[in-house]
Amino acid sequence: MKIISFEGIEGVGKSTQLRLLKDYLESKHFLVEVYREPGSTNTGEKIRDILLNSANELSNEAELLLMFASRAELIKHKIKKSKSDYLLLDRFYDASLAYQGYGRKLSIPLIESLITFTDCPVPNYSILLDIPVEEGFARKTNDDIDRIESSSKSFFERVRKGYLKIAKENTDRFIKINASLDIDKVHQKIINHIES
Repeated sequence: MKIISFEGIEGVGKSTQLRLLKDYLESKHFLVEVYREPGSTNTGEKIRDILLNSANELSNEAELLLMFASRAELIKHKIKKSKSDYLLLDRFYDASLAYQGYGRKLSIPLIESLITFTDCPVPNYSILLDIPVEEGFARKTNDDIDRIESSSKSFFERVRKGYLKIAKENTDRFIKINASLDIDKVHQKIINHIES
């Protein structure tokens, strides 16, 4: 089984590219499963509602621990039991490093210890779709804004810089792609990397 995670700030097109890759892999007769974070289990979806509901005021520490609570359920009940050829993840643990670590300025060593504690498998590939923060939010002008998305521009600048740093430190698995490109060009770049 190969695990491919899709990472990036809001509006980069993760869900679109994930769907296109799923369709492509299934056309090649691979068995593919798709999961999103937070969520994808009964408990995870309830935690997602808490995390993303704009009416909820959460401390940064609570946000981090809830993310890992959802992730622990996903790993135990879905990822470890998967029999698929490819497992596609709409964000994974790198998101906690970027969002709660670099974005919320929580302890990176603490987050890394939670990654170890929850026994997170390392993805075979992590696709970082990268665009400037303003461009990402311009793409989401008609969407409802959730609790995390309503964070400041400076927060998302830190998240983006965090993602770029993580990718630079993990070149063995990270594939950085300019998400400003046409959807089909981004999709083709992803396929080229995976097939090579």
